[in-house]
Order: sequence, then C-alpha cells, then structure tokens
Amino acid sequence: MIFSDPSLGDRTRTASSVAVLREPAFIVLDRVQRLDPADQIRAVALALTAMCEGVGVDPHDLVYASQRMMSQATGPHTEHVQAIRDYAEGELRRA
Repeated sequence: MIFSDPSLGDRTRTASSVAVLREPAFIVLDRVQRLDPADQIRAVALALTAMCEGVGVDPHDLVYASQRMMSQATGPHTEHVQAIRDYAEGELRRA
C-alpha cells in the first residue's frame, strides 16, 4: 500500500526532531550489513534517492539537513548513530 500524503515532502524538509530517527537508522543498517560494504553504502543511497524522488524532495537537500542534525544525533545517550559511525569506521573501512 502506498502512503499518500501531500505534506510528506514538506515534513521531510522541516521536521526538527532527530530523536525519532536514531533507532530506525540503525535498523536500516542492520538490514543491509550482510551485503558487500560498498554495496551497503550504495544501496542506502539509492533507496534514499528513490524515496526522495517519489515525494518530490531533492536528496541533496536531505543529505545536507542530515549533516546538520549530526550533533543532535550523536549527543549524550544516543548510541544508535554512534554505533553506525563506529561500524562504518571499524567494519566497512577494513573490508
């Protein structure tokens, strides 16, 4: 079933809470971690691009917004995003 919400694109551009995104981001990584390391990154990027195009959001804008969220995403008591970073630094770089 396709979720149809004309304000979805607006909400992706203006939402300010990063707290609800930490665990889902970790779940996405968990689902692709059995792939080749380069394919993991490319698959997540491809999914992001396809989703953004589907709702009329420029994926570059969303990546830029995500970079600005990183300080909130990796603050105290926020293990999920730091675990993703540690995984990338420790596992993906070694592959």
